[in-house]
Amino acid sequence: MNLTVSFVSICISFAAILFGTKIFKPSSSASTITKMTKASSIPNPNPFPTFFLSHGGPTFMYRDQDFVNKGAYDAVKKLGKRIKNELKPDYIIVVSAHWQSSASNLIEIAVPPKPHALGNTNSFSSGEAQSRLLDPEIENPLVYDFYGFPKNMYREEFHTKGSKSIASQIQEKLQEEGTFKSRITPRGIDHGVWVPFNIAFSNFTTLTNPQPSVESIGWDLPDTKVIQVSLTSKDRDFETHFKLGQQLDFFRKNSIWDEDQGRYLNGMIVCSGMSVHNLRDLGYVFEGKIAPYTKPFGELLSKLVLTKDSDYLSAYKELQTNPTYSKLLYSSHPTTEHFVPIVVASGIASNANDTPKELYNAYDGSLAWGMYEFTPK
Repeated sequence: MNLTVSFVSICISFAAILFGTKIFKPSSSASTITKMTKASSIPNPNPFPTFFLSHGGPTFMYRDQDFVNKGAYDAVKKLGKRIKNELKPDYIIVVSAHWQSSASNLIEIAVPPKPHALGNTNSFSSGEAQSRLLDPEIENPLVYDFYGFPKNMYREEFHTKGSKSIASQIQEKLQEEGTFKSRITPRGIDHGVWVPFNIAFSNFTTLTNPQPSVESIGWDLPDTKVIQVSLTSKDRDFETHFKLGQQLDFFRKNSIWDEDQGRYLNGMIVCSGMSVHNLRDLGYVFEGKIAPYTKPFGELLSKLVLTKDSDYLSAYKELQTNPTYSKLLYSSHPTTEHFVPIVVASGIASNANDTPKELYNAYDGSLAWGMYEFTPK
């Protein structure tokens, strides 16, 4: 009798093990385990192109102003429509000439500051910033890192969402690779990001007539997060910045899991600088003349970038070591923070042996407007 009862009990227990998932609702702890075992990244079969933009100065966002290169403006506007309407990245990592860290091997990744630091106004930086934030909890404030410009420029708005989750994954990946120290930094996005992005993704500035109503202003990139990544403190270290590009390429080649959204996200990388940038010789711009180094260096850079299967790093190093090239380089870039974003972009492209393409180029005085796309094969 006891044997029979024991046998029946064993059968019932065995059936419960076999069919329990159908009979019983999983516990919350089981759901947690499922989430924890989700792969943090998976290969992205269709990675996005990488872009290098020449962003000019803050007045670049006003197409009809004097000394604004209208062709460059139109090229950025066209690219913005393509990104927003066709490519549709879940997030964009941006490397700008206007943010350098405090150390030669340190990379910083920006996240929106705590709301109480800003309130509901966009007063992240000094000056007369008066524009507003849509949501201080998640919004990238604007850094007005320019001085002595008309007051309206400190009221410009551009509304994007940051992501602490994505920023943390970038920070962890860079740290894991061992080349860099990396840290999360509460910060807004500087004009090397928001000025060209305003052209690309927004439909108004403070000079737009008529002005949109306050109620009609929303997110300029509602479905795309924007995360800015710094350069190091040593902008003449091309090799280190090339490696930064190679490591950031992980986020283009792979879809990363976002716990907040419960899905994999696909990222794009945009690098923002200038192909020639010598503010000491701006007199050439005002006189309508081209500086003697502008076109020769712009053409040299385009040839370097557009040479298929180029050994980019060796070519960039040669710009520094070859006497003829280095004279052109340092005439075109007395300081090289506006040049190294193209080095970062080339590092990204080198991993996949991307196909380079020139989107636009022009020469204005001591400035050149080279813009490039690196398309995965």
